[in-house]
Amino acid sequence: MVSVVEKIILNRLTESEMRKAMKTQKEILKWLQANLGRRCTAPLTSTDCYALVTSVNLCNLIGYSSAPPELFVAYGAIVRQMQPHTRGLAYHAIACELDWPHRDMIWDLARLADEDKPKCKCAFEN
Repeated sequence: MVSVVEKIILNRLTESEMRKAMKTQKEILKWLQANLGRRCTAPLTSTDCYALVTSVNLCNLIGYSSAPPELFVAYGAIVRQMQPHTRGLAYHAIACELDWPHRDMIWDLARLADEDKPKCKCAFEN
């Protein structure tokens, strides 16, 4: 049985396009460090990193509020696998793939807690 997420991925991207479109852990961590400071990624465990990379790559599918609700549920479930004090990095990392305003839209539609949003701003944030 193919899940809704798999159907969406399979219908939108070929395998080679998917590989090109996927952000690597190295790219995401480098982006976060450039925007939040060199040591911002220090508290991440391997589980946090896997969840972070998965959440960022899922953002390609949920860039619009009209995306299937299951994708927002999946995003929320993935971010909740991170330690509570590192979840703010997932919030900022949305802008690694999309635009700054997408962060609040995705966070809210994924029903993630406001207290997990970071208090700090990225260096280039408007």
